[in-house]
Amino acid sequence: MIWLSTPFDRILQRMKKHSVLLVDDHPILLEGMKNLIRDPFEVTHTATSGLAALDYIKSTEFDLLITDYEMPGITGLELVKAARIAQPEIKIIVLSMHDDPAVVKELLRSGVSGYILKKDTYKNLTDALQKVMEGKRFLSDEVAELLINLPEEEERGVLTSREIEILKLITKEFNSRQIAEVLFISERTVETHRKNILKKTGATNLVGLVKYAYANNLV
Repeated sequence: MIWLSTPFDRILQRMKKHSVLLVDDHPILLEGMKNLIRDPFEVTHTATSGLAALDYIKSTEFDLLITDYEMPGITGLELVKAARIAQPEIKIIVLSMHDDPAVVKELLRSGVSGYILKKDTYKNLTDALQKVMEGKRFLSDEVAELLINLPEEEERGVLTSREIEILKLITKEFNSRQIAEVLFISERTVETHRKNILKKTGATNLVGLVKYAYANNLV
């Protein structure tokens, strides 16, 4: 039997909205974002933490997850990884204040389809929604520029200038909170850099990092 779609069926298809789970730990920003999202998207659920969002993901199907990166409980990265396991077909956009290339690259590797900054324009958001639901990736201009202009040495596995800064502070026994305060970045970003530094240097602990720093005349 051949099913022929009627004009009414096509109208219903056009009227179908994409369900959105919106996650941000700042209620005011959450409400503001919700008001910006229009047809054919509909914010059906909101959450102020990654753990609360994960509960929704385990019980409700969504077309799209829009999440902040840094939140209490679990990070946006951890939420992204868990969401991809629970709902492999879900599209994910990260909306964050972080413009650190290492953070962006790790999120993209984890299955994020779009990354835009909170300081970007409303048009960036609407463009991201459209492109991502079409199965494409979307990066705001500033984020794309960051990735394009990554130093060549980073691609070869050598420490970047930011990672060298952090390594020098690590050898002075600064903890992640202190490093974050000195460099005006978040602790979560410092932790991401720490992981990358360990991976690139092959070190497994502080002693190994100190040895690497001295061997490469970084201190």
